[in-house]
Amino acid sequence: MHLSAVQAHLEELGPSLPQAPELQKLQARLARVRQIGMLGQQLARMATGEVHQVPEEVSLTTVLRDVLAQQKARAALRGVELHRAMHPATVLLDPSLLHGFIQQLTDWALAQAQDQLDIRLEMHDWPPQARLQLTASHPLPSDAPLASDQLLAWCLIEQMARVQHLRLERLDRPDSTQLVIDFPQTLSPDTTFGVNVGDDDAEHLSSAFALSQASRPLMGSHWLVVAGQRDVRTEVREALRASGMLVDFVGSLQEAEAFCQDSMPHGILFEAILGGERVQRLRHRLSARAPHLVWVEIAAEGLYTQPAEPGQGRPARIGRDALSEQLTSLLESEYTRNL
Repeated sequence: MHLSAVQAHLEELGPSLPQAPELQKLQARLARVRQIGMLGQQLARMATGEVHQVPEEVSLTTVLRDVLAQQKARAALRGVELHRAMHPATVLLDPSLLHGFIQQLTDWALAQAQDQLDIRLEMHDWPPQARLQLTASHPLPSDAPLASDQLLAWCLIEQMARVQHLRLERLDRPDSTQLVIDFPQTLSPDTTFGVNVGDDDAEHLSSAFALSQASRPLMGSHWLVVAGQRDVRTEVREALRASGMLVDFVGSLQEAEAFCQDSMPHGILFEAILGGERVQRLRHRLSARAPHLVWVEIAAEGLYTQPAEPGQGRPARIGRDALSEQLTSLLESEYTRNL
């Protein structure tokens, strides 16, 4: 919390200070130390058994697709090509923990890759089991030891796999690093899809799989609600109870930013009272990591909804009086528009 406060204070001071290289180095080092601290917190939480899991049917394919969509900008900045091939697969795991694991896994693999990251999700016929394979290419091997944050990140990946009873294998070669993860909790598909999505169509699932999700498009998606008022949190929770969504709650924008460092949701709902400028700064910081993140503002009162206006930089809006009847349909509209 102290590191987050210092980082926020430096960002507020930024416009009034000259763009000195020393200031930029300080900000970069502070961000790295903060990341190491957060990795340590997550490791401690996993190791002490504080993770309460609620297994549900989750589309592993959808989780992987959404995380990779968030990673596009980061891969482009590093000059790394993403190649993907995905089969539909459904697993019985805790949705929040699974999403965090896939996020951490792709973060780590992308950090290892120099020019290419290949990702394949396959299904074994018998016993039915999903297998995820990531191959990070690094043709120019380096003798430099891994940074402390990368070592901690790998320890966290191992611990998260252990907690979820996943089989994790790592193979280090001179020019590549390969990870193979088996999911014993894979559910038998009701339909034989027989579809292998290639690189050119990596963002599209089979039509049969898409139809199976059409009736509840929010099923398994992950949302963060930023609301300081308990009654607002209660109203949102009740409005979304039957949607099949995974919903987390925080009380401030600072807590929201810390939450997104660990696990980026599909969308963020926030109270309008939290302040327009502060929300805009947070949206700007998160947009590089998640350009398709859905933002919805909850007004103090009103029986109305307004779709987002990306060209104007305006999030979707909903009046508090409309939450019970219209929140789910608004989120479905905004979420499917960003797929």
